[in-house]
Amino acid sequence: MKPAPIEKLNRFTTLPILLDLLQRKKLTLLNPNSWDDRNDSEIILEYKKRKKIKGLFVACFSCGDETVHHWKTYSNGASGCVIEFSATKLLSIVDKLPNMIHKKVEYRKLSDVEKKNSIIDIDKMPFTKRWPYRCEEEYRIIAETDMDDKSFEMDIPLDVINRITISQQMPEPIYATIKSYLKDLRGNPESRISRSTLYENKRWINRFKKN
Repeated sequence: MKPAPIEKLNRFTTLPILLDLLQRKKLTLLNPNSWDDRNDSEIILEYKKRKKIKGLFVACFSCGDETVHHWKTYSNGASGCVIEFSATKLLSIVDKLPNMIHKKVEYRKLSDVEKKNSIIDIDKMPFTKRWPYRCEEEYRIIAETDMDDKSFEMDIPLDVINRITISQQMPEPIYATIKSYLKDLRGNPESRISRSTLYENKRWINRFKKN
């Protein structure tokens, strides 16, 4: 059975990163050297070494539903947010750029990769992650360049963004101000900007209060 096409790519991040993206209309891909998870970064850096790539930069997304793990790990605190991109629009831009690759991440168990007959495909290495992270449903965009900088930027139009969701930990009065500012920055008063209901969803609560 053919897998369903990916319709959205969620970028869990923080308000400063969001504001920079909206202001400069650029998506920033980072050097894996800056990642905390060495299990992850060391694999990608090994791929870079074997392929003799000078510069390698990554942007990570989720193509699944939001989870507490996403918010706690990547968008924690009052400044957390998630940018939902149209997968079709964003990936069509990536496909037109040279030396760019993108793919859904595959999650593997340690017992699987340690088997004697287990095959380590070099081209799959930057899209491989440990099994405990499978809830992330990660999708990666990777740039391979001849410049070993700290980051790589690609131009994007703002219409690749479907919606923006702000952390529920942001106080409501501040959220109202931020929402208005973001709509002005996007240049579209009809922009879909909302506050997360992950920790307090009135519809969910009310359903159990009504018999």
